[in-house]
Amino acid sequence: PAGNVWLTAQPREDGPPDVVVHNGLPTPVRGRLRFLLPDQPGGYEIQADGSGLRQLTDGPYDDFEPTYLPDGDLVFCSSRCNRWVPCYFTQVAVLYRCGADGHNIRQLSANTEQENTPWVLPDGRILYDRWEYVDRNFGDAQGVWTVNPDGTNHAVYYGNNTNSPGAVLDARVIPGTENILCTFSSCHDRPWGALAIVDRRLGIDGRSPV
Repeated sequence: PAGNVWLTAQPREDGPPDVVVHNGLPTPVRGRLRFLLPDQPGGYEIQADGSGLRQLTDGPYDDFEPTYLPDGDLVFCSSRCNRWVPCYFTQVAVLYRCGADGHNIRQLSANTEQENTPWVLPDGRILYDRWEYVDRNFGDAQGVWTVNPDGTNHAVYYGNNTNSPGAVLDARVIPGTENILCTFSSCHDRPWGALAIVDRRLGIDGRSPV
């Protein structure tokens, strides 16, 4: 129930798309799944039994990695900010929020670099991966940050000034603990690496919390 389930689908001319579960976000209470269709704009939602497919967001943007907030709203990453990384021809996506029906889309971050994998902490804050170049070097630029659901108080959670790993990805809270499970990866590479447990009470950088 605490896993992450994504859905993708191949559009069909004779009916609804064929949907495949491969790494996404279920909501056991509501029995709904939020997902993307490849090469299709916006984000979609479907009931866990495969019924009720509906489009929530649209436009010429990439909306991805959605997470349900406790009040039923969604936080997700989107290229709606219309930014590109300073060092290459790559579009940036940052955190956005919308209502349960996809309306009232609000930008939560003014970051100039990429943000990924939002996840709700037990205290209501949003945990997310942030690519940050301010007062940073080029090679170890991705740490874990938090932000309030209204977009206030962006703050370092772990790894913002840690030389190795260069990126801390896919952070999730371990239920019943104050620890997070994440992937220690590298910047400017594929999102793979070693699984690590981080206890922030022991520090916000380096090896001591790991």
